[in-house]
Amino acid sequence: MSLHREMLEGGVLRLTLDRPKAANALDSALQAALVAALEDAGREAAVRAVLVTGAGGRVFSAGADLREDLGTHTRRLRREALVRTLLALLDVPKPVLAVVRGKAVGGGGMLMLLADEALMETSAALSMPEIGHGMPSPIGVSILLARGGRGVAQALMQAGEALTAEQCLAAGLAAAVHEDAALEAAALARARKLGALDARAFAANKHWMNAALCAELLRAADRAAELAKESADAH
Repeated sequence: MSLHREMLEGGVLRLTLDRPKAANALDSALQAALVAALEDAGREAAVRAVLVTGAGGRVFSAGADLREDLGTHTRRLRREALVRTLLALLDVPKPVLAVVRGKAVGGGGMLMLLADEALMETSAALSMPEIGHGMPSPIGVSILLARGGRGVAQALMQAGEALTAEQCLAAGLAAAVHEDAALEAAALARARKLGALDARAFAANKHWMNAALCAELLRAADRAAELAKESADAH
Protein backbone atom coordinates (compact mmCIF):
# COMPACT_ATOMS: atom_id res chain seq x y z
CA MET A 1 0.00 0.00 0.00
CA SER A 2 1.25 3.48 -0.87
CA LEU A 3 -0.66 4.98 2.06
CA HIS A 4 -0.36 3.60 5.57
CA ARG A 5 -3.19 4.22 8.05
CA GLU A 6 -2.69 3.91 11.80
CA MET A 7 -5.13 4.77 14.55
CA LEU A 8 -3.38 6.30 17.55
CA GLU A 9 -4.59 7.06 21.06
CA GLY A 10 -7.02 9.90 21.56
CA GLY A 11 -8.81 9.44 18.25
CA VAL A 12 -5.83 10.55 16.14
CA LEU A 13 -5.49 8.94 12.71
CA ARG A 14 -2.00 8.96 11.21
CA LEU A 15 -1.78 8.80 7.41
CA THR A 16 1.71 8.10 6.12
CA LEU A 17 2.68 8.72 2.50
CA ASP A 18 4.54 5.45 2.06
CA ARG A 19 6.67 5.59 -1.08
CA PRO A 20 10.09 6.32 0.43
CA LYS A 21 12.01 4.92 -2.55
CA ALA A 22 10.17 7.41 -4.77
CA ALA A 23 10.57 10.31 -2.31
CA ASN A 24 6.89 9.87 -1.39
CA ALA A 25 5.94 11.33 -4.77
CA LEU A 26 2.21 11.70 -5.37
CA ASP A 27 1.27 9.20 -8.04
CA SER A 28 -2.37 8.54 -8.93
CA ALA A 29 -2.70 5.52 -6.62
CA LEU A 30 -1.34 7.38 -3.59
CA GLN A 31 -3.54 10.39 -4.22
CA ALA A 32 -6.65 8.24 -4.66
CA ALA A 33 -5.87 6.44 -1.41
CA LEU A 34 -5.27 9.74 0.39
CA VAL A 35 -8.52 11.25 -0.84
CA ALA A 36 -10.46 8.14 0.27
CA ALA A 37 -8.75 8.14 3.67
CA LEU A 38 -9.47 11.83 4.24
CA GLU A 39 -13.12 11.39 3.25
CA ASP A 40 -13.42 8.38 5.58
CA ALA A 41 -11.81 10.34 8.42
CA GLY A 42 -14.36 13.09 7.98
CA ARG A 43 -17.21 10.59 8.40
CA GLU A 44 -15.83 8.33 11.13
CA ALA A 45 -16.90 9.42 14.61
CA ALA A 46 -13.90 7.69 16.21
CA VAL A 47 -11.49 9.99 14.32
CA ARG A 48 -10.99 13.30 16.10
CA ALA A 49 -7.91 14.55 14.24
CA VAL A 50 -5.58 13.52 11.43
CA LEU A 51 -1.79 13.56 11.08
CA VAL A 52 -0.28 13.44 7.58
CA THR A 53 3.38 12.50 7.34
CA GLY A 54 5.89 10.95 4.96
CA ALA A 55 7.78 7.68 5.30
CA GLY A 56 11.55 7.51 5.48
CA GLY A 57 12.29 10.84 7.15
CA ARG A 58 14.25 12.34 4.23
CA VAL A 59 11.35 13.73 2.21
CA PHE A 60 7.83 14.59 3.30
CA SER A 61 6.78 14.46 -0.35
CA ALA A 62 8.52 15.37 -3.60
CA GLY A 63 5.19 16.40 -5.13
CA ALA A 64 3.64 15.06 -8.32
CA ASP A 65 5.19 11.88 -9.67
CA LEU A 66 6.49 13.17 -13.00
CA ARG A 67 7.60 9.67 -13.99
CA GLU A 68 4.06 8.33 -13.99
CA ASP A 69 2.66 7.95 -17.50
CA LEU A 70 -1.10 8.35 -17.57
CA GLY A 71 -1.38 8.22 -21.33
CA THR A 72 -2.27 10.92 -23.85
CA HIS A 73 -3.66 13.32 -21.25
CA THR A 74 -1.03 12.79 -18.53
CA ARG A 75 -0.60 16.48 -17.64
CA ARG A 76 -4.34 17.11 -17.41
CA LEU A 77 -5.01 13.98 -15.38
CA ARG A 78 -2.11 14.76 -13.05
CA ARG A 79 -3.43 18.29 -12.48
CA GLU A 80 -6.98 17.07 -11.87
CA ALA A 81 -5.76 14.46 -9.38
CA LEU A 82 -3.79 17.10 -7.48
CA VAL A 83 -6.78 19.43 -7.27
CA ARG A 84 -8.98 16.59 -5.97
CA THR A 85 -6.40 15.81 -3.31
CA LEU A 86 -6.01 19.42 -2.23
CA LEU A 87 -9.76 19.99 -2.03
CA ALA A 88 -10.20 16.76 -0.06
CA LEU A 89 -7.63 18.04 2.43
CA LEU A 90 -9.44 21.36 2.81
CA ASP A 91 -12.81 19.63 3.11
CA VAL A 92 -11.99 17.42 6.11
CA PRO A 93 -14.15 18.91 8.89
CA LYS A 94 -11.67 17.82 11.56
CA PRO A 95 -8.17 19.05 12.46
CA VAL A 96 -5.53 17.96 9.96
CA LEU A 97 -1.86 18.45 10.85
CA ALA A 98 1.08 17.97 8.50
CA VAL A 99 4.13 16.49 10.23
CA VAL A 100 7.05 17.44 8.01
CA ARG A 101 10.47 15.84 8.05
CA GLY A 102 12.90 16.53 5.23
CA LYS A 103 11.79 18.29 2.08
CA ALA A 104 8.25 19.31 1.15
CA VAL A 105 8.44 20.01 -2.57
CA GLY A 106 5.87 21.28 -5.08
CA GLY A 107 2.64 19.38 -4.58
CA GLY A 108 4.07 18.00 -1.34
CA GLY A 109 4.50 21.55 -0.14
CA MET A 110 0.91 22.28 -1.10
CA LEU A 111 -0.22 19.40 1.13
CA MET A 112 1.77 20.89 3.98
CA LEU A 113 0.34 24.36 3.43
CA LEU A 114 -3.28 23.23 3.20
CA ALA A 115 -3.24 21.29 6.44
CA ASP A 116 -4.78 23.21 9.34
CA GLU A 117 -1.33 23.36 10.89
CA ALA A 118 2.15 22.20 9.89
CA LEU A 119 4.73 21.03 12.40
CA MET A 120 8.24 20.84 10.96
CA GLU A 121 11.44 19.14 12.02
CA THR A 122 14.37 21.57 12.38
CA SER A 123 16.11 20.45 9.16
CA ALA A 124 12.91 20.37 7.07
CA ALA A 125 12.44 22.74 4.14
CA LEU A 126 9.72 23.93 1.77
CA SER A 127 10.26 24.59 -1.94
CA MET A 128 8.22 25.19 -5.07
CA PRO A 129 10.63 24.50 -7.94
CA GLU A 130 8.14 24.71 -10.81
CA ILE A 131 9.53 27.92 -12.30
CA GLY A 132 12.93 26.30 -12.65
CA HIS A 133 11.31 23.78 -14.99
CA GLY A 134 9.47 26.47 -16.96
CA MET A 135 6.13 25.46 -15.42
CA PRO A 136 3.64 28.17 -14.40
CA SER A 137 1.63 27.19 -11.32
CA PRO A 138 -1.52 29.25 -10.69
CA ILE A 139 -2.54 26.63 -8.13
CA GLY A 140 0.67 27.04 -6.13
CA VAL A 141 0.51 30.82 -6.37
CA SER A 142 -3.07 30.83 -5.08
CA ILE A 143 -2.12 28.69 -2.09
CA LEU A 144 0.91 30.80 -1.22
CA LEU A 145 -0.98 34.07 -1.51
CA ALA A 146 -3.66 32.71 0.83
CA ARG A 147 -1.24 31.20 3.34
CA GLY A 148 1.72 33.58 3.36
CA GLY A 149 1.05 36.60 1.17
CA ARG A 150 2.80 38.12 -1.81
CA GLY A 151 6.30 38.19 -0.32
CA VAL A 152 6.23 34.47 0.39
CA ALA A 153 4.79 33.75 -3.07
CA GLN A 154 7.56 35.85 -4.63
CA ALA A 155 10.32 34.00 -2.80
CA LEU A 156 9.01 30.46 -3.25
CA MET A 157 7.20 30.57 -6.57
CA GLN A 158 8.82 33.38 -8.53
CA ALA A 159 12.41 33.24 -7.27
CA GLY A 160 12.36 29.48 -6.78
CA GLU A 161 13.95 29.75 -3.35
CA ALA A 162 13.57 27.20 -0.56
CA LEU A 163 12.51 28.17 2.94
CA THR A 164 13.95 26.51 6.02
CA ALA A 165 11.72 25.34 8.84
CA GLU A 166 12.56 28.44 10.88
CA GLN A 167 11.75 30.68 7.91
CA CYS A 168 8.44 28.88 7.47
CA LEU A 169 7.71 29.46 11.16
CA ALA A 170 8.54 33.16 10.86
CA ALA A 171 6.34 33.48 7.77
CA GLY A 172 3.39 31.76 9.45
CA LEU A 173 3.57 28.74 7.15
CA ALA A 174 4.46 26.41 10.04
CA ALA A 175 2.82 26.37 13.46
CA ALA A 176 5.86 24.96 15.25
CA VAL A 177 9.38 23.62 14.71
CA HIS A 178 10.81 20.77 16.79
CA GLU A 179 13.90 18.63 16.95
CA ASP A 180 13.26 15.26 15.33
CA ALA A 181 13.21 13.40 18.66
CA ALA A 182 10.43 15.63 19.95
CA LEU A 183 8.39 16.06 16.77
CA GLU A 184 6.20 12.97 17.04
CA ALA A 185 5.12 13.60 20.62
CA ALA A 186 4.50 17.29 19.93
CA ALA A 187 2.39 16.52 16.86
CA LEU A 188 0.34 13.91 18.70
CA ALA A 189 -0.24 16.23 21.66
CA ARG A 190 -1.32 19.06 19.36
CA ALA A 191 -3.65 16.78 17.40
CA ARG A 192 -5.26 15.54 20.61
CA LYS A 193 -5.70 19.10 21.86
CA LEU A 194 -7.39 20.26 18.66
CA GLY A 195 -9.41 17.05 18.42
CA ALA A 196 -10.83 17.62 21.90
CA LEU A 197 -12.43 20.91 20.86
CA ASP A 198 -16.10 21.15 19.94
CA ALA A 199 -16.30 19.27 16.65
CA ARG A 200 -19.29 21.12 15.21
CA ALA A 201 -17.83 24.54 15.89
CA PHE A 202 -14.44 23.52 14.50
CA ALA A 203 -16.02 22.15 11.33
CA ALA A 204 -18.17 25.24 10.78
CA ASN A 205 -15.23 27.59 11.27
CA LYS A 206 -12.96 25.53 9.02
CA HIS A 207 -15.51 25.43 6.22
CA TRP A 208 -15.88 29.20 6.32
CA MET A 209 -12.12 29.79 6.56
CA ASN A 210 -11.46 27.59 3.52
CA ALA A 211 -14.44 28.52 1.33
CA ALA A 212 -12.72 31.30 -0.61
CA LEU A 213 -9.55 29.25 -1.14
CA CYS A 214 -11.53 26.25 -2.41
CA ALA A 215 -13.18 28.49 -5.01
CA GLU A 216 -9.84 30.07 -5.89
CA LEU A 217 -8.21 26.66 -6.40
CA LEU A 218 -10.86 25.71 -8.92
CA ARG A 219 -10.32 29.00 -10.74
CA ALA A 220 -6.56 28.47 -10.65
CA ALA A 221 -6.98 24.95 -12.06
CA ASP A 222 -8.96 26.37 -14.97
CA ARG A 223 -6.21 28.91 -15.61
CA ALA A 224 -3.57 26.17 -15.45
CA ALA A 225 -5.51 24.24 -18.07
CA GLU A 226 -5.62 27.33 -20.31
CA LEU A 227 -1.87 27.85 -19.96
CA ALA A 228 -1.19 24.20 -20.77
CA LYS A 229 -3.31 24.49 -23.93
CA GLU A 230 -1.53 27.69 -24.96
CA SER A 231 1.82 25.97 -24.49
CA ALA A 232 0.72 22.94 -26.51
CA ASP A 233 -0.63 25.12 -29.31
CA ALA A 234 2.64 27.10 -29.42
CA HIS A 235 4.55 23.89 -30.02
